[in-house]
Amino acid sequence: MARGTQGRVRLWWHDAAPCSPSRMIGLSVAVGRFVEALFWAILRVAGLIGGVALLVAAVIVVAWVLIRRRRR
Repeated sequence: MARGTQGRVRLWWHDAAPCSPSRMIGLSVAVGRFVEALFWAILRVAGLIGGVALLVAAVIVVAWVLIRRRRR
């Protein structure tokens, strides 16, 4: 930690030159949240597709086994 010129303690992320609040910070947060939501939505859909594919494969294997047993 370092002391600023006004006598207040400045934290490490404030050691750079001070910048005025702008709308770009809010926009970057919004974009970050959008990208995160998009990432999780893609993973959710991929998980759903994978789960359905495994279920279909299991049904096909069980049906194949049952059909082979009936033919014997």
